[in-house]
Amino acid sequence: MNDPRLNHHVQEFTPLYVREAATAIAATVAKLPPAAAAKFRAFEDAAFAATAAADAARAKRDEKARPVTTLREAVARSADPHPANLKLLAQFEPELEHREEVLRRFQAERISTGMAFSAIQRVLEELPPNARFVEVTPPAPKKGETLAAARETIAGLKGNIAALEHSAPTVEEQEATLRAAIAKRGEAGRPRMDRTGRLKTDAAATAQAAALAVACWLHPEAVFERMVAGGALRDGGTMSAAEKAAALATLRASLFEAEVLEEALIQRDGGTRRNDADPFAILGIRVEVGTRARAA
Repeated sequence: MNDPRLNHHVQEFTPLYVREAATAIAATVAKLPPAAAAKFRAFEDAAFAATAAADAARAKRDEKARPVTTLREAVARSADPHPANLKLLAQFEPELEHREEVLRRFQAERISTGMAFSAIQRVLEELPPNARFVEVTPPAPKKGETLAAARETIAGLKGNIAALEHSAPTVEEQEATLRAAIAKRGEAGRPRMDRTGRLKTDAAATAQAAALAVACWLHPEAVFERMVAGGALRDGGTMSAAEKAAALATLRASLFEAEVLEEALIQRDGGTRRNDADPFAILGIRVEVGTRARAA
């Protein structure tokens, strides 16, 4: 009788989460405008081609490295290396160096192409199912417009956005936030009577935290005034939260337009994409999520 263990073989299969992710990204790509979908597939093909080219270059490097390694070991072991080995080593080492340089170029291309494709794939995977895509017509770059100038504009806009995001709230908003925090802590210090007739609070177990909670409940205005006197508030900003949100929306819209122009310049003049380039600007799409997308 044949032992079934002798016929055992490992059955390879794709994990379920990988299949589900592939199905999900395929469904998202199917919803893209035709031009964006074509560009996504071009990035995907380029990433696969770059990986294949790097693998082929590595195989060629390894093919040449094996005899070079053998010859180097033979020469190192011998006090008087054979002239034929020295001649072959002198012939093979430059060829190996050339293949090493070719491999480095292909590896750099694989990394660059793979990062661009991975960034695009990642943002598409993170979108909710109700996301709606709107095609953005890229501007025709004007004569004299350069990639360097576009990137200077992008850097300036990003700096303005970061500065506005980290700017201080107005004094009134800081005061409102502080009063809300005191009121919340005061709720934990509010006494209540349990079934046995004892008074209890929901304050933290430490005596210091419990005392603060009771103080916030008993004298919230006094706590507020003492904290303000102690420097709890920063110098206030000049824009309210609503004004800041509107300004940030305008800056981010300008940034997106600048990145769309940047991609158009790359298409016209060539160049390497930034690692932090907006994947949606690269694809030439704007994403709508939420009420507007559900109503569409």
